[in-house]
Amino acid sequence: MEPTNIPFGLSRETTIRRTADGKWFQDDEAIDNPKLVKAFDRWITRAEDGRYCLKNDINWAYFQLEGAPYFVRSAQLTGERAELLLSNDDHVALDFATLREGPDNALYCDAYPGQPARFDSHAAVQLGALLEEDDKGPYFRQGGARVRPVRRDDPLNFARAPEGALRPPLSAAPAPKEPLKS
Repeated sequence: MEPTNIPFGLSRETTIRRTADGKWFQDDEAIDNPKLVKAFDRWITRAEDGRYCLKNDINWAYFQLEGAPYFVRSAQLTGERAELLLSNDDHVALDFATLREGPDNALYCDAYPGQPARFDSHAAVQLGALLEEDDKGPYFRQGGARVRPVRRDDPLNFARAPEGALRPPLSAAPAPKEPLKS
């Protein structure tokens, strides 16, 4: 449907907003219903144009996003591997090569290729069990290598390590969310 043919009042744009700390608002009114908040967290996906939107089985609409689209809620550790539970209820393997620290001292990683997630404090503490330290500072041991989270002024935009760099196997991780086609 051409934009000029959209019936009056209907649009894919909304006044829904999620803040960097994960709080949801509409028209600057807090959305406090826990079931709706959980549903919104699960419905976040990327539209074909690269913007984030809320998509369920019936419809989809854009929203304003501050901060990372996903949060890491917990980290389950097995040996040197970590499986992350995200705010959208997906389980993904942590790619240690994407770990970085933001200016807010929070830990970030890529939940899906090019889509960041911010660790909540509970998940960061769980991941800390794999953290070691030497005279150069903290690191995660991955095989025979030491992976050090880098500090980034903008942890939401992160260039991945070059090909051949150390990455844990992602075969157990679900396929990344596909962009939404309009």
